[in-house]
Amino acid sequence: MPRELVILSRTAPELAVFVGAGADVAPDLRVRTLDGGAVTEIVDHRGLAVLSVQVPELVENPAEVARLAPWSSLSAPVWWTDAWAPWGEQGDVGVAIARAWASAGGAAIRVEDGS
Repeated sequence: MPRELVILSRTAPELAVFVGAGADVAPDLRVRTLDGGAVTEIVDHRGLAVLSVQVPELVENPAEVARLAPWSSLSAPVWWTDAWAPWGEQGDVGVAIARAWASAGGAAIRVEDGS
């Protein structure tokens, strides 16, 4: 089971910012989409994903945000983005990309990795 990440932002996340964050952290990685664009991945030269990101969803219910993300100071409406990174060094790169992406967009991020 991979590490789960949740990213909450006030504005809709932009793919260009995501790709830029990936290029800043590890410029040798590539981007691909799966399931007709439902998931965007950053992959290494072998095609192994370091980070998989689902299409963001707008959550407009404040109670739902408070229930599902009590760690966040953001309240609805927010854009909710689920992401996954594998364990190990490869996933560490993915988490670094997600953190850079969140930082660039002024978003809150939580890495559910048991730490």
